[in-house]
Amino acid sequence: MFICIIHLSSAPPLAYVFLNFHNCDHNPDASLLSRTFSTLTGFVDVIIMVDNASSNRDFLIRLCGSYGNCDFLEVGFNSGVAHALRIGVKYAVERYNPQWLLFLDDDSTPLRDAMPTLIKILRKMPNQVGAVRISPGSGDCRIYDDRYGMFSGTFIRSSVALRACCRDDFFLDQADLDMYFRVRELGYRTLFVNCKLLDHRLGVKAWIPVISHRYGGPVDYEPPWRLYYIARNSTVLLLEGKIDSITYLLQLINWGLKGILRDRGKAIKAVSLGIMHGLLKELGYLTQRNLKKYTLSTGYGLVKEGQGFAA
Repeated sequence: MFICIIHLSSAPPLAYVFLNFHNCDHNPDASLLSRTFSTLTGFVDVIIMVDNASSNRDFLIRLCGSYGNCDFLEVGFNSGVAHALRIGVKYAVERYNPQWLLFLDDDSTPLRDAMPTLIKILRKMPNQVGAVRISPGSGDCRIYDDRYGMFSGTFIRSSVALRACCRDDFFLDQADLDMYFRVRELGYRTLFVNCKLLDHRLGVKAWIPVISHRYGGPVDYEPPWRLYYIARNSTVLLLEGKIDSITYLLQLINWGLKGILRDRGKAIKAVSLGIMHGLLKELGYLTQRNLKKYTLSTGYGLVKEGQGFAA
């Protein structure tokens, strides 16, 4: 996780870039991070890295140290994306008092023209805008209202981020949808810049029977443990009225069908347990423990805030 200060004018620092490292099923890619740093050079003044117990920690420290304007923070355990973001936001605001933050996953890289484009957009943003997201896909480059945004590529006002980010007990998936709802709940608009300004790898690529034959190659896929979080957290958001039923069903069908076709029973168990935990509001981090209390057991247990999360 990095935070970088950007000068929008000769005034004090106004914006930060926030790259999020969530060591859930991988470690930050060295070549990708180096390319991201190179892209940001010239547009940022300070980088803050927050590490979620990555095994390549030494490389991250060296990378951060190679830039004289980089701060390195350690969570100390795999706290998930939401908790790490909240730690980074708090540090950035208390240390540097920015107006804006940019969230980027460790597998995301802004394109060369992303930062100049964003800086121009931010200068024109009315006060009622709380968050602006850039896109990993091609489009007409117009700006639209964005209801269901994701963390990666989101510019957010720091004062809004302190109040809206982030939901620790979700650990990972759907915490970004929750944040976007909270931003709007605070009375701000959330916008989307429909231009390809970001390279972002969504999920992992895998060969899925039937689907891959149709598309001629590997497609985006999430393993059973990710399906659990998607199913559980989206169920909670549906019950809380933060997403609509069509969005909920499309998510389950899109990711669940791919998982079932590839992993069969494991995916079915993960989705079923996720929905059940969502209905029961059983939230937290999934650990490698077997809790007999659940009628549908996948060999996992839950650590809730206070048991496994930092305060």
